[in-house]
Formats: sequence, C-alpha cells, structure tokens
Amino acid sequence: MARRVLDHDPLTGVTTYFDYDDVSGKVAITDVQEVNAILDSVTALRNDENYSNDGIKNDQWHYARIPLNVLMEIEQKHGVKCMSGKTDWKGLFRVINQHYPLLKATTKQHA
Repeated sequence: MARRVLDHDPLTGVTTYFDYDDVSGKVAITDVQEVNAILDSVTALRNDENYSNDGIKNDQWHYARIPLNVLMEIEQKHGVKCMSGKTDWKGLFRVINQHYPLLKATTKQHA
C-alpha cells in the first residue's frame, strides 16, 4: 500500500491522501482532519456556563463547532443536508445531540 499526500490545508487541518494498493490495484482518495484542537476549544467553552448564557441573551448562541469532515459524514451517514443547498437545522441539531455531543460548545439542548 502506497500513500502520498496530495494536499494539506493548515487552516482546516484537512490532509488529502492518495492511496494505492499494489496487490489489488485499488486507488482511493482520502481526507483526514486533525480535530484535537477543535475538541479542546469546545470543551473549554462547554465548561464555561457564562459563555453559553451570554450568547443566548445576545441572540448569538454558539452551539457547536463542526469539522468539515464531520459535516460530510452527517450528510452521507445521516442524510441531513448541511453542506449543499438549504441546511436542515432541526435535523442537524438532532444528529449533533445524539451522535456528536463532544462538538457542542454548550451543555444545553437545542430542539
């Protein structure tokens, strides 16, 4: 198996790889995103109750920080539109609450 980096975006942390399997001849393009910094930042925000409460009072509630690869996964795996066309906000909140709670910047629930 040979793997080569095709691209790396330092802003998003997404690295695109070209994979080639010598035995089967299969080729794959894979995107991998480093999300530790995102998880660390939302954990700190989630632990600060004032951050969420102040945002709600000012009509600017920071609910979650979702990596690009997770948005693509939500569309593909859960069938919720969030990257193409009109966003299904109710569906997106439901999927975040059920499957990706570590991406939330709050302990509160948005229906």
